[in-house]
Amino acid sequence: MISALIPTYNYNVYPLVRELHKQLSKAGIEFEIIVFDDASEQSFETDQLIAELPRVIYKKMAQNQGRLALRYQMAQTARYDQLLMLDADMFPKDRFFVLKLLKIMEKHPADIYFGGINVPPNPPSDEKMLRWKYGKYRESLNLEKRRQQPYKSLLCGALSLKKAVFLNTAKPLLPIKRYGLDVYFSYLLKQQHTTVWHYQNPVTHLGLETNMEFLKKTRDAVETYHFLISHKKMPADYIKLTKIGEKIKKWLPYPLRKYLFKYKKPFIEWQLNTKNPSLFLFDIYKLLYYLQLK
Repeated sequence: MISALIPTYNYNVYPLVRELHKQLSKAGIEFEIIVFDDASEQSFETDQLIAELPRVIYKKMAQNQGRLALRYQMAQTARYDQLLMLDADMFPKDRFFVLKLLKIMEKHPADIYFGGINVPPNPPSDEKMLRWKYGKYRESLNLEKRRQQPYKSLLCGALSLKKAVFLNTAKPLLPIKRYGLDVYFSYLLKQQHTTVWHYQNPVTHLGLETNMEFLKKTRDAVETYHFLISHKKMPADYIKLTKIGEKIKKWLPYPLRKYLFKYKKPFIEWQLNTKNPSLFLFDIYKLLYYLQLK
């Protein structure tokens, strides 16, 4: 018995819902698919088709809730104890996605299951190259690497987990109205000794942002890390960026840190918008931005 939760915003989610509905139906299990639209400004002709599918709940919110709050509301609505959370721009890599998940759940009891994430095999246009390259080399980790860091390698856009685990872990995050809380979610899971099972069953991330959109989200996420560290919600050594950043802060004066980001920002952003963006410079960009935050 599975409740599939799909939050969506300005995205045509019908192909994903249709594919998931087909796979869950063929699996012969009790299921439901819950789709909450986070007050999208854009509508699609296929929106009505979603609501017409059996065992699908479709609801459009009157006001924007934010992705975490929306997931939390969907989890509260869910009838079943096993949740399958997929972002709207994810898509199963093959038609056996659900069957593989069910077999793993039967063979290896755990609180959370993660099958991995891929990006489309062909490079996109130059304006989306940074997000594609980051996904390919930083998020599309093989099974061995994911198992080496079972919590840090979790991505909330494609998880299957127990309803109680999600509700209990996500609740402390709700008051923090910030982007990039996945890392804090993973930290809390680790603190609770949640059992995680990594296996090979990827989804493909189709909705790649432009380079500038991704940089904006990256800065928002870095600000969230800074907030979590400064408010002592998460230790600085949990992720590499904040661990290095806090060490540098001890010997590098703030005016110089602020100047370094201002001085290097134009060149780094220019390079990250080329057809061959450097992930090393992307890491430097994040570090310099973290260092100039007060």
